[in-house]
Amino acid sequence: MALIDYDALRRIPEGSNGDSSETVAVNHRALITRTLSKYPVDHALFRELIQNSADAGASTVRIEFTTDGTKPIRPDNILDVHKTTVSRLRISNDGMFFRPEDWDRLREIAKGNPDETKIGAFGVGFYSVFAVTDEPMVISGPTAMSFYYDGDQLRYRRITLPADAQREANKWTTIDLPYSSTKPLPDLSHFTSFLAQSLTFVKLQQIELTVDDVSFLSIQKIKSDPKSLQIPREINLKSLDQTMRMERVESESVQIKARYLNATQLGKDDAEVKGLMSFGLKFIQAFTAEPERPSEYTDAVLFLRNITGYILTNPSVSFAKKLQGAIMKPPPRHASVSMIALNKEEADSSQLKSGIAAQIFPKTFADAKVFIGFPTKQTTALKSHIATPQAIPTMERAAVDTANTYVKDWNKEMMYMAGVLTRIVYGSEMQGMGLTTPQGKDVNDCEGVYSKAGFTMRRFYFEHSTPDARIGQYIATGFWKSAPSVPLVTTKGVKPSTEARAMEDITFLKDVPMIPKLMYDDAPEFHDQVKSLGLIRSVDANDIKNEFSRRPLDVDDTVAFLKWAIRKLKIDELTLSEIRAMIAYALLADPKMGTVDMRSIYFYHNSTSIPATMPVPYTCLPYGVAKEIRNAELEMLGWKPLDISTWLTFLNSSNFSLPLEQNLTIAPEFAREVLIAISKQWFSLINSAQTAIFDELRNTTCVPTQKGMKKPAESYLRQVRLFPDLPVVDEKLLANAHEDMLTYLGVRKTIELKYVMERLHSDEAERKWSSADMITYLASQQKDMHEEDIDFLKANDIVASESKDDDRLHRVCDLYQPSDDHRELKLAILKWASDWNPKSTEAAFLFRLGLNQYPTVQTVINLAATADSPQFRDKALSYFVRFFDQNRYRALYNSRLPTKFLPATVMKGEKKETIIVAPSECYSSSYVEIFDFPVLREDMQVEAWKFGVAMYPPIDMVVQRLTAKPPKTIEQANKMFNYMAGKLSDLGSGDIAKLRDSEFVPIAKDGVTVFKYQAPSRIFITAQEVSSNDRSDLFYKKFFDFVNFDPGANAFLRYCGTRDKPSVVELARSTVAEPNAMFVQAGAATRYMELLIEFEKHWTEISADTTLVNNMRDSSFLIAKKFLEKEVNSPNENVSGEKATDNEFDDYEELVEEDVSYVLAKAADTVVNDDVVNYNFFKQEIMSAPFETNLEKLYMRIGSPKMSNIVQETNLIGAVINSSDSPAIRKRILERLKLYLDGGSHEKVKVVVNSFEKQFLVASVSKISVQRTIIRMRGRRFEPVTTHTTATIMRRTDGGFTLYLVPKFEWFDVAQSLVKVILERPTPDAATVLESLLNSSLTSLERRGYNVKRLLNSRRQEASVPQQAADQQLLAEAREQERLKKEAEGRAAEDLAAKLKRHVHESISDEQDLDLPPKVELERTGREVIAAARTAGAAVPEPKASPTSARGPVNLPKQQNNDLFGGMFKHWKKSGRKVDPSGSSLLAGTASIAGMKTPENTTSEVEPATTMRNLTRTPGAWDDTDSSTSPGTTTISRMQRDNTVHRQPLTDTATRKLLQEGIRHVSPYSNNELSNEARTWIPDQDVTESASVSAEKMCDRNVAHDLRFVGMVSSTGPRFFVSKSVPDGIPNELTGHTKLFAATLRELAVGVFGARWDAFHMFYDASGESVAFNLGGSLFFNLRYFVDDIRATQVMSQSGFKMAKALDYWFPVVAHELAHNLVESHGQEHSYFTETYIQKFAAGYRRVARMHDT
Repeated sequence: MALIDYDALRRIPEGSNGDSSETVAVNHRALITRTLSKYPVDHALFRELIQNSADAGASTVRIEFTTDGTKPIRPDNILDVHKTTVSRLRISNDGMFFRPEDWDRLREIAKGNPDETKIGAFGVGFYSVFAVTDEPMVISGPTAMSFYYDGDQLRYRRITLPADAQREANKWTTIDLPYSSTKPLPDLSHFTSFLAQSLTFVKLQQIELTVDDVSFLSIQKIKSDPKSLQIPREINLKSLDQTMRMERVESESVQIKARYLNATQLGKDDAEVKGLMSFGLKFIQAFTAEPERPSEYTDAVLFLRNITGYILTNPSVSFAKKLQGAIMKPPPRHASVSMIALNKEEADSSQLKSGIAAQIFPKTFADAKVFIGFPTKQTTALKSHIATPQAIPTMERAAVDTANTYVKDWNKEMMYMAGVLTRIVYGSEMQGMGLTTPQGKDVNDCEGVYSKAGFTMRRFYFEHSTPDARIGQYIATGFWKSAPSVPLVTTKGVKPSTEARAMEDITFLKDVPMIPKLMYDDAPEFHDQVKSLGLIRSVDANDIKNEFSRRPLDVDDTVAFLKWAIRKLKIDELTLSEIRAMIAYALLADPKMGTVDMRSIYFYHNSTSIPATMPVPYTCLPYGVAKEIRNAELEMLGWKPLDISTWLTFLNSSNFSLPLEQNLTIAPEFAREVLIAISKQWFSLINSAQTAIFDELRNTTCVPTQKGMKKPAESYLRQVRLFPDLPVVDEKLLANAHEDMLTYLGVRKTIELKYVMERLHSDEAERKWSSADMITYLASQQKDMHEEDIDFLKANDIVASESKDDDRLHRVCDLYQPSDDHRELKLAILKWASDWNPKSTEAAFLFRLGLNQYPTVQTVINLAATADSPQFRDKALSYFVRFFDQNRYRALYNSRLPTKFLPATVMKGEKKETIIVAPSECYSSSYVEIFDFPVLREDMQVEAWKFGVAMYPPIDMVVQRLTAKPPKTIEQANKMFNYMAGKLSDLGSGDIAKLRDSEFVPIAKDGVTVFKYQAPSRIFITAQEVSSNDRSDLFYKKFFDFVNFDPGANAFLRYCGTRDKPSVVELARSTVAEPNAMFVQAGAATRYMELLIEFEKHWTEISADTTLVNNMRDSSFLIAKKFLEKEVNSPNENVSGEKATDNEFDDYEELVEEDVSYVLAKAADTVVNDDVVNYNFFKQEIMSAPFETNLEKLYMRIGSPKMSNIVQETNLIGAVINSSDSPAIRKRILERLKLYLDGGSHEKVKVVVNSFEKQFLVASVSKISVQRTIIRMRGRRFEPVTTHTTATIMRRTDGGFTLYLVPKFEWFDVAQSLVKVILERPTPDAATVLESLLNSSLTSLERRGYNVKRLLNSRRQEASVPQQAADQQLLAEAREQERLKKEAEGRAAEDLAAKLKRHVHESISDEQDLDLPPKVELERTGREVIAAARTAGAAVPEPKASPTSARGPVNLPKQQNNDLFGGMFKHWKKSGRKVDPSGSSLLAGTASIAGMKTPENTTSEVEPATTMRNLTRTPGAWDDTDSSTSPGTTTISRMQRDNTVHRQPLTDTATRKLLQEGIRHVSPYSNNELSNEARTWIPDQDVTESASVSAEKMCDRNVAHDLRFVGMVSSTGPRFFVSKSVPDGIPNELTGHTKLFAATLRELAVGVFGARWDAFHMFYDASGESVAFNLGGSLFFNLRYFVDDIRATQVMSQSGFKMAKALDYWFPVVAHELAHNLVESHGQEHSYFTETYIQKFAAGYRRVARMHDT
């Protein structure tokens, strides 16, 4: 709440309290100078003053320069003007004299012109004169006003002119500017160009320029009366937001006369040589005459048309006010936009050079400017200047203002209206051309018209504008959006773009208005822009269909259309179906075929196959069209070439419709041409086409002969002497047609064979001819024979055989050619009188008739199969082998024939027997005899492949034979299995499945005698070499069958599913079936637990067997922990029965020795301990699961109840006691509870904190008892147990909770009660963590990373302002105390570091010689993780200068303290080693690891954040800022801890990966000598020893210098080193400790951290102080400290070695050394990673420790 009334202060009258007001001082000179710095434009002074003259209504402006007087400018020295300097400038105008308000504005900076019709708005234009002068004077009418500086303050003086001065001033208003210092004259060429350009849109009529009274330039503008310009109806004259409307458009002709001195066109560099400047973009150089003599004048005249649109504005009242606030005057009611119009005729007739085009009519987009009085730097986006006087410029007038929102909106609308004007002008220009349709004229005749239109279009093409692209977009939007279309020049004249079509190479459309190509080429960008905006579309199918439906196409139009369509089809702009739809509308007017309906066409006329003069059907595209288009393109349209058969069908079917001379059956000449045309294409035709022609013509009288028109089969090619009356083919046809084509059609070459056969079988012939003679004659005529003649000869008996007993004739196909081999096979041989020559003509003819050259495969096989003797069978088989390739038996032989003709052997007992088998029934490899398969006779095995005999039987047959007839002996099994080992790649999945489950593997009792068979999947292979210490094989052999064959045989069995060891599922089945036997075989409870853990790890496989799971529930196979009954003193009483003191309570664990045994039990009878408190009460009455997470999961899966579910608690509350501390306790609990739940590391929350807060009460009672009863154990009853507690929470009937406390309560009991209410499933450490929050101060919590400020803010909302200040003061005091402590610690550390300086320097210098693995990147990553953790809010300590840096050692407490890590395991042991998952209990001891001393041996000399202290206090003393313990404390903390215990746990994935990297970087040490400097960990000396002495011992670098390798502890390691100072090695009495130490390190290396075991090394140094060190990733541990720890802590007892206690000692040691792989030097960062290792691997440590805790 504000305490000061600021409005009242402002209302206090001035002077009432002796105060006064003063004017704010302004440095005018600096203000004006900085303002002018924002005017970077050229000629800014002249722009402002000329514009002011125009605003005053002036018609003439005079600009007069006066030189410095050293040499005035005269005509005779006119060129000196470029070198002279100017001392004075006067600018005069004949406009209206200054009014009083004008004089007032003149003397006020930044007071703009309120007249909305004027351009000025900012009131700083006049002050541009101060760029050249300090004493300007303005003379207007009878008054003058001069300005001057008084120091840095600008002052003015107003003067009334004397009468004579008034007469001299006459009508002129003059601004006199004496220069502060002489300045060069502006470059005249540029300056005159600027003046000429300025006259374009400024409302002046004349501008004059003189230098020393010599006229250099005079420009006069004469305008005609404006004429109204007609606006097309389709144009929308309103702006985008409807606030502006164009009322009218006027055009006025402008004549500009110019007279200039030629010297103005000379540049300064050219003045000496009187050379001419380049004309460039200068306006004045654009006139026709060139300056030849500098002192002479040139006159020129220029004609223009100025188009102006007048706009009525109507902005909203609110917008007008906003705009007025920005520009200091209201928006004008009337506005205008202007542009210069120019058409092609005007441009061609003008006497202008290129320079003027860049000034008045720009040729580039960069030259076209937006004028706001004068040109700005903003381009228009089209090639035309645009004047918008009412647009608002930036203050320096260089651009259109778009910074202010309202100014931008106003300018946007103005620019849009400028675009509307350009659209009106464009339409006027286009319609004014008077274009008409150029009918009857060639398109080239219209080129002049097109160029005129193109000139206009190029001026109205829009590009990007600069510097603000939006200005050009606004103008372009007005042009394109103000009308639905734009006029364009088409082939039908000027048409709206909606009626026109885009330019395309289309000549077949005569009625569609399209953009001509010449027109498009003249202005392609404009046309593309029109098309891209969708204002014009391309020719579409409807346009084509409409025109095709109105008129038929001639041949040229058809060709053009088809070519266009094919081109569109190629580029995927049209589909074939769309083109076919357009063709369907087309009619072709062909001069030969008449009108052709294009939709009926399927073929095109290809003259290469059918002559062009031949008639074709109406379904064929006429030749006149087809010849102009490539065949491949016609086929793209779906048309095919007219084929011969279709053409012949047309000719045959059109005999009566075609002229007689084109009748195929009666016109010999036409038929001859048709047959000749067919003959030309004959050999390129496919068989089906030839057949179709044959079918079409064989019954047609189409062959001209000497006997008239005949059918082909009735005609003969040549005359036969014996038959002179044959109809022979016409000679012309025979000369031009192929004989092969004619004979194919049926024309005969020879006489029919039946006549020859009749004569050969006559009596006369019989006496004269023999069968051989007949064959000789027929062979000579065979080439002229038809196939039916050959078939006739094949079917008749015409030849004799050699057999003397056979005198009849035979068919040729029944005999074999003469051969001795054939005679040996007793085949029927052809009788031939002379020697047989298989290469003769007669032999070839006989072979054609079917004479067998050799017997077929089947014939030879049948001969062998039916042989009456083995010798004849061998002859047949020998013939088959010899002629295997020659007779093509290779290709014709089928080895799958069932015929049995091959001799094979088969085992009958111990002898071989020969049998005849088919090729598929035997094999060529003798290896398959073992399976009783037939083997091909040995002498034939080399040719087995010719008979198709496989070398090996199919693998499925072997599998069948093996499973059906398993081996009878081990020797036979080895042979069979070795064979199968070579066929593993042939086995399919079905074969493997069958082998896996078939019982064919012999099991021998004594290794020889087979007593049973077993399936491969149910047996296992014995390892070749088994270690004497490895009992696993012996363990498995008790329950499973093991075999051991040859290596190959074993490989086969493994392939079939045999394994080396049983699977987890099989082990589970055996365990469930025989749990007692399995337990006995395990030999120890730990090994049996490992077996059960494997069941949990593979639960997915086990759970798939539902029968097994059910058996597991019913079997007593689970190992359970059973506590033997023993009388135990109450925790609250000592042995004598007296009340226990605090120290006695802390040592309670040592008073109780519990005897535990392990039994096997069912799941339902075994309890999972998830409630340590309740478990401790009933542990002697129940059987519990071992403390192992994986075991507990398994037990619960198969039905073990949880402790929390079977115990019922009943609270017995005593009398309520009034206590004033209850509100404070409640407040503290709720505050800490919020912090606890915000931590995010707990289980699922059951309650909403805000609701819980409203219903939560705290009450004090006299006592609290809790009765606990087990209610859910089947078949058993348990007596209830009643105990006392200091706190409990109960739910009330209204749903709220009440926390009951006894007067002297413990925070742990409070936390334990709360977590049961707020969490779904509290973890064992949940109460411990909450206790730490309840028992810690705000300062401590803030240092741990908790959001304490939010608590304080919450308090401020509830408390008053004084109470807030008190809270802040308390917290500030606490922080100050912490700061002072840290300073003291820092000073102590600095003293220690100074004493170590010399040693550290030597350590760093020697480090360069170390041969260490490169861990620089790993260490850098570790530091990055620490930085990220701090950023995320984790309480990672900042690194400090530490005496342990640079590889220095870290102090440990002396061994005699009996607890190396400050009692960090006490809480574990009390709770049954049920440690919290975060590892917080372990962190209680990390102060020692980080080189910090514990409260047990010294006061804190290091950072308080790592100091252990008791955090409990007397109830009622609630001082959040005091972390000390009050003397009257009677409650005891459940766990001794330091402030690092509950840091926010790091869960970043990168941190976890980094920890694994640190583990991965451990490596074995391979050398036998160890002489490098090592990072050491030296235990601290006596706690009372001075820091300096400790530092000297701590920096002893000789620790690792003198070690030598002596051997391996065991075959598996580790390597063992001893100090050279121990020449005889380790004492004999310590020999037994080496294996115990090795076993301890192995459990930590492999079981906890998963590190390489060979990277861990042991050494013995009798005198050194090094416990362990890390040398380049190799870890070394001192045996001496292991032995000392055993002696000091009694690790060895009567029951043997207690590894659990040894693990307690060495677990943080290993973590410490692993952390050195991430951070090389000791310090806070190294401590951070040590703690993180302990946190993350605490679960693994607990698992290993529990296994050894029995």
